Amino acid sequence: MKKNIPIFFAFNNDYSIPAAVAFFSLINKAKLETFYQMYVLHPDISFENQKMLKEIAERKNNAELTFINTNGFLDKEWSEGTFTSTYASSVFTQDTLIRCFASKFFPHLDKIIYSDVDVVFMDDISELIDINLNDKYIGAVKGAFSKFSKDELSHFKQEHYEMLKDTYFAGGIWVMNLKKIREDNLEEKMLKIIKDNTIVKRFPDQDIMNIACENKVEFLPLNYIFYPYMQDLLKNPDFESHYTKEEMYDSIFNPKILHFAASKPWNNSPRYSDIWWAIFQYLNLKETNIFSRKTKVNKKLKKYKKLFNIFLIISILLLSVILILLIFK
Repeated sequence: MKKNIPIFFAFNNDYSIPAAVAFFSLINKAKLETFYQMYVLHPDISFENQKMLKEIAERKNNAELTFINTNGFLDKEWSEGTFTSTYASSVFTQDTLIRCFASKFFPHLDKIIYSDVDVVFMDDISELIDINLNDKYIGAVKGAFSKFSKDELSHFKQEHYEMLKDTYFAGGIWVMNLKKIREDNLEEKMLKIIKDNTIVKRFPDQDIMNIACENKVEFLPLNYIFYPYMQDLLKNPDFESHYTKEEMYDSIFNPKILHFAASKPWNNSPRYSDIWWAIFQYLNLKETNIFSRKTKVNKKLKKYKKLFNIFLIISILLLSVILILLIFK
């Protein structure tokens, strides 16, 4: 008998192509007994993109995809909130906030998994739904870099910094205890945080959920958010983290999810981006407005470099044959 695993995503029409890659990797890695009940919260995904994503998600008969239009939810709060202090390499949209309010959109569920779409699933993640959250609001991965990058939490008020400096959790993947969130009316608390303009939200969803949850968090292994640049950081003798080196290396050896946080395959060339591009090409997807010129140029250069290498090898082989013929003539 198939095990039904509810999982949702929240993005706008621009991120339909990254979502296609994520969805394919999710269903491709699903165990035989896993059935993903997939949902997308969105404001504007076109009919064509909905059709494309449904075909990808449901191609192996181990998932079903449902689209839920958010109908302007949090429009006013997003336009008036303090969401300006963000990293230049990160792009946040209103949908970043909507993921915090899953209990509103899924009143029939007690628990659900949330995932970003800038990911590639490297393994089945169905076991996440069985995590016992007890009285915790959320299961999440603890921030791996806040201990090293002192600026990462510098936007917080002192009270929030002291509360979260050792427990701040990342986005990317969450297991949300919707039953507990409803019981404690956590959404009302989140709305107050959003409306409080004395609280700067540099990472909107993460900051809001971290402050609202007040450390009622079950921490997941780092394998569930393997960052492609982890190897580079581990080379730095000054790098320190809330995770042990063994845990960080294990996330490299046994990743459950590749999370392209900050540096995206479609506008940069982070480590492991070849996996993302392989799925992109296999699905015959098209580049859109979120793809940078730099990426397109790099892809062309790689193509020409490959052709040049082939030409060079053939030339060397021909030259070798000519030399042999001349020697033994």
